[in-house]
Amino acid sequence: MRRTPKNKDLANSGIGRITARADYIAVGKTSRKWVTPSFIVQAQPGQQDCPAKVGFTVSKKVGNAVKRSRVRRRLKEAARIGFPGYAPDGWSFVLIGRTAAIDFPFAKMITDMRWALAKLAANADLKSSEKKRSAKPGVR
Repeated sequence: MRRTPKNKDLANSGIGRITARADYIAVGKTSRKWVTPSFIVQAQPGQQDCPAKVGFTVSKKVGNAVKRSRVRRRLKEAARIGFPGYAPDGWSFVLIGRTAAIDFPFAKMITDMRWALAKLAANADLKSSEKKRSAKPGVR
């Protein structure tokens, strides 16, 4: 008796995937990001006519291959649940796993992901270009 596998594919959730290295680099160069305890989200705005895309990466700083794979699987599942309805169409996102994601509460990870998507879509990550400089007398 065979069990039918649960379909956990991102494609069925309406979210595309980033697979090319050039796309990862392009998203990273935009310098739009939001940091949470378990992951970092980098974002790049795009065309409204295509669905949102997401890519995943975990560095060797997180741990050995088993730990990195666990973090990547958790991020993929959190994105499958958290992205539909919250990720703006046309945007590209890269999720960078952090060490805390290994045993971070999953429900909190999804909540953090939705919060980060909302903040990035509202341009909350962009800092004002006006910097107030206080000139001290006699100092050049």
